[in-house]
Amino acid sequence: MKFILANLLLLSTFGFSQTTEYEDFKLQDQEIIYQAVFQDESVTYAKLEEQYKKNKQFSSIKVSANEMTFNVKDLTVDYLKFQFSQVQTPLILQTGKFSGQVSVAIRDGRYRVTFNKIMVTGEIGYKSIKEKEPLTGLCSKSNGTQLSQDWMKPNTLGLLGKAFADNFELKATDDDW
Repeated sequence: MKFILANLLLLSTFGFSQTTEYEDFKLQDQEIIYQAVFQDESVTYAKLEEQYKKNKQFSSIKVSANEMTFNVKDLTVDYLKFQFSQVQTPLILQTGKFSGQVSVAIRDGRYRVTFNKIMVTGEIGYKSIKEKEPLTGLCSKSNGTQLSQDWMKPNTLGLLGKAFADNFELKATDDDW
């Protein structure tokens, strides 16, 4: 009897657990953040700064001894680049422009990109978002303590993560033409 009761208690605990992470997105202090670690043995702040300065959506790039910070403004998702059709892609990702703050830290042949304070403008079908609105309010529930199942899909947060990674990952340059 105790065994059955213990199993029921354990099952109910896991059955009501709250999902706070999906791929490189997670809820932290009731805010959704994108945090990814990229491997690159030759990464330096100078190389990252050089690449990031070429991106028109990145501004106010500041490099210190152990961190790089910058702002992102109106980053869009090129869903066709990642083989998603218009029908498969939610309207907010087709029309959305994402802004926020990024910090980058380098350690042992890898670097971690943290994109927080993510704001969005665009269309979500039933509503047009003209003024920047926190992404957390759209993709979470229970006051930012749980990710919405509607967003935890390869064509939603999965696609958004690919778009962010495409912008933040250091591209190898081929000088040999």
